[in-house]
Amino acid sequence: MPSSPGASLPLPSLSVEDILLWHSIPRPLVAAMSGGTLEEGLCKAIAFERLPMAPGRIVALGGAPGSGKSLTLAKLAARYALKAQKSEGHLKKPLVLACDHNPGSYAKLASVLTGYDVELVKAYHGIVPTGLDRQDRMTLVDLPGVCIYSRSGMAEMQEIVERTSATLSLVIPAGMDPEETADIADAFYKKGARTLIASRLEQSGRIGGIVTAAACGLTLTYGSFSSSITAGFTHLTPQILAKRLLILPT
Repeated sequence: MPSSPGASLPLPSLSVEDILLWHSIPRPLVAAMSGGTLEEGLCKAIAFERLPMAPGRIVALGGAPGSGKSLTLAKLAARYALKAQKSEGHLKKPLVLACDHNPGSYAKLASVLTGYDVELVKAYHGIVPTGLDRQDRMTLVDLPGVCIYSRSGMAEMQEIVERTSATLSLVIPAGMDPEETADIADAFYKKGARTLIASRLEQSGRIGGIVTAAACGLTLTYGSFSSSITAGFTHLTPQILAKRLLILPT
């Protein structure tokens, strides 16, 4: 498989297959991505689209504890809040439902969102306060971190998603073992998730877990490259992901 245009191999002696295997992408998936450029291979394995964010839409972000979902949600909320401010009243400020009842979760989210015109509401267990205006607003739901092997945890997550009438999206951090991310992606897919956001791309060298998870039927949307709420967050494309895969430690 040749390298992609604009994405040169770090060493002439390395093939693209070598790069993919270094990222711990499973061999069957590497074989399925072969036969063209790296970008073409990525398009064979996974789909790329933007996260469906619009007035009236409710999106719930889920993932394992420590996956970076709350920071990811804050980045999305802050960007939409700035967009609403520039709309001269055409868009309402976003609403964030804090459904993670773990100690400190709400306080952390409130601290991160300080200075942004975002309405943050405690909605533990997905119970939305009576009279809360969700009409024609972009609503984001911060779900509790969940272990997919916990039946009660997964059941609680699904109940919150159903109570808030949300579309479920999965957040997976870079650096996780690909087999583990495949298990997580499959479990969330079975619960209705169809989109994936990659977090902590700046903290790991090997990111094969992201590609492997997306290949489980999830559409790859955004990628986070920074712990800052205002920086390092972009819509992932085959070109951007190909260049990131070709960054190897020296």
